[in-house]
Amino acid sequence: MNYINRLREKLIESGYGVRYQNACLNYAQGLINKDLPVIFDKKHLSLLIGIDIQKLSYYIVSSDGFYTEHNLPKSNGGIRKITMPSLHLKEIQRWILDNILYRFSISESAYGFVRDRNIKDNASLHVNQPSVINFDIKDFFPSIKFEQVFLLFHSNGYTKEISYSLAKLCTYNGTLPQGAPSSPCIANILCNILDKRISNLVLNLGYRYSRYADDITISGDGKIKGLIPYIVNIIESENFNVNLNKMRIQENIPYKEITGLMVGETVKVKRKYKKKLEQHIYYCEKYGVYSHLKEIKNEEKSYFKEYLFGMANFVKMIEPNEGQKYLNRLNKISWGY
Repeated sequence: MNYINRLREKLIESGYGVRYQNACLNYAQGLINKDLPVIFDKKHLSLLIGIDIQKLSYYIVSSDGFYTEHNLPKSNGGIRKITMPSLHLKEIQRWILDNILYRFSISESAYGFVRDRNIKDNASLHVNQPSVINFDIKDFFPSIKFEQVFLLFHSNGYTKEISYSLAKLCTYNGTLPQGAPSSPCIANILCNILDKRISNLVLNLGYRYSRYADDITISGDGKIKGLIPYIVNIIESENFNVNLNKMRIQENIPYKEITGLMVGETVKVKRKYKKKLEQHIYYCEKYGVYSHLKEIKNEEKSYFKEYLFGMANFVKMIEPNEGQKYLNRLNKISWGY
């Protein structure tokens, strides 16, 4: 017996009238047709998540109080504000991500934080292109407002109560927080129209387009520079702002930088990144791990082994043979634990 039939029987058993039965059944069928979980009210949501209704209500009403803000230094000397939810709120957001958000379709042009797509796929799309233009969306996550998140859920069939609850659980001070596990997927879903508009413009002219979170790349021949005002206009009409200071036009050079990778005939990791890893491995091999950490005045650094393996695995994802060589050397080092 399918969900709708079981629901009909329960409604009849509970003595609800035909009009109320039909309203519930139509509501449920609409969500099922979109492959979304049926959620009738906050009590139902609390049961699905596995949390007490009073606790869930408190998280919804007081969600802004369950975040801490951290300032992380950027490579360019600036500061990136990360807004981290508490452990329990993060678990709720993870449930929303796994059970609701992952069921929405994402543009084929989006590569960041999308299952089965990665940073290499994003860069590989632009291999062997003579000209590349990079656009950076300013304040990407904070540009997405509570109202947009509410409409995302409501326009896909959820009640106002559930849409409000889900939107409150996924936003901070009325915007999308950078640090919540649900934020990247919400941003990608809400960028579907942006991606479609830019890709339609670019692809019709024979060029290439991709977006990795807030980093937009188009590539082709030298004429793509004429598209800049049109791309900027599309981005701004979708309620985002372009960081013009970070816009780059790359041409007449063998390798172009795209999301931190070097793209020419192939995709490669920056030499500076590999050199840093190479030096760490060399000194660990020659002097030992602790002596190396002491020399660089970082002997208290935790997870140094995991840090280097992470670097090596990143290289392996982009350049498999090169990365495997680093991993082989790391595996021979005496780590002491």
